[in-house]
Amino acid sequence: MVAKTELTLEEEALIKVVQKEYIDLQTQQQPVEDIELAVATIWEMMDYPKPKVIIEDSPISCKKACPDTNNFAFYWSLWYCSYAAMYDFANRIGVEMDQDKLNKFLLWTRCCPFVLFNEDTVYVSRKPVELHFDDERRLHNEEGMSCRFEDDWGIWTVNGVAVDEQIVMKPETQTLKQIRNEQNEEVKRIRIERYGWAKYLTEIEAVKVHERTNDIEFTKEFLFRSDSDNMTVLLCICPSTGKEFSLEVPPDTKTCEAAQSWLSSGLSDRIISAS
Repeated sequence: MVAKTELTLEEEALIKVVQKEYIDLQTQQQPVEDIELAVATIWEMMDYPKPKVIIEDSPISCKKACPDTNNFAFYWSLWYCSYAAMYDFANRIGVEMDQDKLNKFLLWTRCCPFVLFNEDTVYVSRKPVELHFDDERRLHNEEGMSCRFEDDWGIWTVNGVAVDEQIVMKPETQTLKQIRNEQNEEVKRIRIERYGWAKYLTEIEAVKVHERTNDIEFTKEFLFRSDSDNMTVLLCICPSTGKEFSLEVPPDTKTCEAAQSWLSSGLSDRIISAS
């Protein structure tokens, strides 16, 4: 058999079709009968007797309903749907595979986004009722949960980074201590962005050490230094919209040009702007 190396135009168009199908599938609830069949099928493959299936509204509801989570394992199938989409697409364009195993895998990923289980009992969470993404298809919502289940349990994320409810819903209530003590650098950056870089720099008594006007985009650029936090930050402000964009740079950076050069790995001195 000759290996397939190029897609036809129709097959390329099918990629987006399958992608949309699987994105939409993430909030489509499945019939109880299908969920029970998916579990029974996998247990049969492992030579286990048919288990008792208990369906809950969310993963946290599964954990609350389970009498002893220490004796149960858990499995997130929701995150494996990308593989399911890939295999499904390959199957549709004629790639040879074990059809029986594929069908069982597709059924499982469609019906069981989260399970808490032992050999005898399986707690299955229903799917989220809401999912929100940014333009790069990362979980993201600045106005609420990015992933919400029927019982109002869910997760909060900004550009794919897991945060807490306060950061999303009440960022102004954060304290300097919370921001300073944040150990995760990505979360700390989001904390400050949501709090407001200008407000944060003022409160940590940062001092302006350099400024310039970007002569291509006319963005105002300011380099601030805070000795108390050992932090140097490049702040860019668009003159027409007032939009701000800030990034931390090495503490010993002295000029806006040097900051831009460091941020672009030496490729440019105008790579970061607020426009």
